[in-house]
Amino acid sequence: MWVPENLEQLEQAVANGALEERHDFDAKRELPNSNKELAKDIAAMTTDGGLLVYGVGEDENGQPRVLSPIELAGAAERIDQVAQHSLSGNPRIEFVHLRIPDDQARGYLVAVVPASPEAPHQVTVGNDRRFYGRNDTGNRRLSEEEIARLYERRGNQRADRDELLRECIAQSPFGWLSDVHGFLQAFVQPVPLDDHLWVKAIEARGGEEPLLKELRDAVASAANPARWGGGSIGSAANWTRRGADVWSLDTTSMVRDDSNPTSIARADLRMDGTGYLFYGGAADMRDSKLVVYETGIALNLAQFLGVAGALYVAGGLYGPVDVGMAVTGISGAISSHTLGERRFAGSPYGEDRATRTERSDTRELCERPSEVAQALLGRFFSATYGRDLDPLAET
Repeated sequence: MWVPENLEQLEQAVANGALEERHDFDAKRELPNSNKELAKDIAAMTTDGGLLVYGVGEDENGQPRVLSPIELAGAAERIDQVAQHSLSGNPRIEFVHLRIPDDQARGYLVAVVPASPEAPHQVTVGNDRRFYGRNDTGNRRLSEEEIARLYERRGNQRADRDELLRECIAQSPFGWLSDVHGFLQAFVQPVPLDDHLWVKAIEARGGEEPLLKELRDAVASAANPARWGGGSIGSAANWTRRGADVWSLDTTSMVRDDSNPTSIARADLRMDGTGYLFYGGAADMRDSKLVVYETGIALNLAQFLGVAGALYVAGGLYGPVDVGMAVTGISGAISSHTLGERRFAGSPYGEDRATRTERSDTRELCERPSEVAQALLGRFFSATYGRDLDPLAET
């Protein structure tokens, strides 16, 4: 899905005649006066995802070739209100405001409508009660068969995040060492999957090498490792191809003793956007005590989420993403942050693992990976440390 990043990109696309109405793109001179018509536009886009651009009108041939900037104040809020109150299921929409430099109140509004895992969304305003989709010439009512297929797709896309997490834990390459080591494992999975995501990202970035470099840079920018001397996926030298559909950042080749998992970190990204993380240094024996290293856990998880988010943005993927994490082999462990503290001595962790799953969003992973990581890890850190702890905020 092409989304203009700035005013110049949109205006140049209009001037070059590069825009045309399709099943995943519609340009309008202004927002419709009727909430019912606006709801139809949104509902139709949710089946496969697409863009609604406001401020671009049609020429005499019905093509989006006329720049007609709109007043931006309140426009996105109105669209969001219609999506929340005039459609079943409350689809998510993201907005890009492209403001005119000399008149910041006016410009173009891009409404990014991801393919919704809850589609079809029924239009409920004006007693419409119908379902809509799109073809290359505009909105249309969905047939009974199409509605049935979308309901089936909805059921198939409701991934059991707990099952995904169990599968993730089962992939541990060091399971037999769980009595003396704690591991972090995590997954990401877009909803819905896009088997062509990697190809789209390559095309958008002008080749596989530029894409891999951008993803490598995203790892470094996702979280600051300044106060962490342990292993992380950020210390992996380069991407390596792992099979037909997977690229990996893996520190295994850099570790002298590969039977000791403490410095081993591996992040796999599949070409459909699913990802897997293993970090072997979540907990380790120190002076006969099993110690949890919260900074290393948070750092690796944030870097993993950040690189996944960068892939989604490069490939033009918008919408929900299932995420989950598990810290295992930690029964009786104490927090590394309590070592040397007398007042906050902490208590040994009372279970063998800590797990959490959430439904996040592609943009959140790209723009706020540390915050998403902290949301997944916060309860666990509170239990190990005895009070709230955000280790990345301290680096």
